[in-house]
Amino acid sequence: MSTLEEWRRIALASLGLPDKRLLDVLKLVEQAPDRGRVRVVLDQIRPRLVRLRPPRPMTAQRLLFRPVEDLFDPADRYRAKIGRLSRTIVQPCWIIVHNRIEQTLLQSIDDRLRATDPFNHRDIFATGLPLWQDAAQHLTSFLAADTSIGRHRIGAENVTITEDVRQQLLDIADILAIAPEIETVKLHLSERPILGFSPIELELVSTTIARLAADSIRKVKTFVLVLLARMARPGDLLQVLTDLPLPCSSADHADLCKAVGANALTALTHQAQELRQHQSIATDPVAASQTAEQLVARLTSLERSMGGQRDHAGAQQAQVVRREIATFVLDNVVVKANQELFQNLSSPPGSGGGSAAAVPTLEQMENAEKAALSLRRCARVADAVGIRKDVERKLATICTELERHSPPPDADEPTQTESLMRLVRLIELIAGPDEAQRILTARLGRL
Repeated sequence: MSTLEEWRRIALASLGLPDKRLLDVLKLVEQAPDRGRVRVVLDQIRPRLVRLRPPRPMTAQRLLFRPVEDLFDPADRYRAKIGRLSRTIVQPCWIIVHNRIEQTLLQSIDDRLRATDPFNHRDIFATGLPLWQDAAQHLTSFLAADTSIGRHRIGAENVTITEDVRQQLLDIADILAIAPEIETVKLHLSERPILGFSPIELELVSTTIARLAADSIRKVKTFVLVLLARMARPGDLLQVLTDLPLPCSSADHADLCKAVGANALTALTHQAQELRQHQSIATDPVAASQTAEQLVARLTSLERSMGGQRDHAGAQQAQVVRREIATFVLDNVVVKANQELFQNLSSPPGSGGGSAAAVPTLEQMENAEKAALSLRRCARVADAVGIRKDVERKLATICTELERHSPPPDADEPTQTESLMRLVRLIELIAGPDEAQRILTARLGRL
């Protein structure tokens, strides 16, 4: 199979396949040598793959980084010293491990993975145990034996060690050393983002922390920082850590909780700053408003769990996060939702004019309603970030503008009625049913 036309036929035929058969086609495509031509298949089936979320074929390299995958950031978004990892660390770390570990072990792992169902997480876990254990030991011994900064020849490859690269390798070694505990907990918890713990899950997390604490408080910190990355409300986990008795002094316990909380707040600060500074990240107002809600939920949970620490620095950091979220909501989410709303209420494409009397298409109305919903979401987070009055003023202005967006008085009655229903629907989404009822009552009196 090599011609572009043949790949196009596969792409077309794939659209009607059941999910399981579609995944079989994906395996075939991924084995093809000509990635340029098979892209037409991937482009066709990608919308269904997003919904199915098939696991990528597991290899020894991917398995090695499974316990740390929640901490990876793209290179352009990575920030040092906040407990995160850059994806660029994968290559030097793999070079070190691959050069030092027994090649027969790597080969047996790859062979076993090829015969393992990618959905069988327990088998993958069992396969990973010896790899994580050996890799942690080899990374630790490498860093202990040669800690100099500079370029190092490792096998046939060159690896440049900087202070930050060294710290990331140390963090990975610490995580891999407790990979069995991390992966065991992940097997029994829900997928990220974790919304909360059931009693059984809470018992598992608490027992794991207690067992690690008996060995090393440092291991507890490593475990909690990894699990925090999977939490929708990280304060929930921080509260577990605060309430759990640990085999250390109360001062050490408090310092641990403070360090973990500060780390989580710093990471949240960078996330909020990035969203505000790079507006292209949030081009969809609905997705942007959901992101704002998620940021507020994370911040609120952290503040609640850290409230008893009397930490002035932590309180100041929380204020920084709050201001970043507030700026993002006002200058990005509200503005884009406002633009999206009125752009979709303008003349439909191809209507030949800009008259307000033109009837929006069904797709335009759906987009306008999504924009209105995102504005309503902004109102829900306004109190938490101190911009309630600003958002209320903006929403009032938008509602006033919507009231002006109506057909001319000489439009026929069906056109005026349809326009009124669209107006009432949008105002209800933005300002609530009471305001919508007021507008409806006033307009009906004039029809």
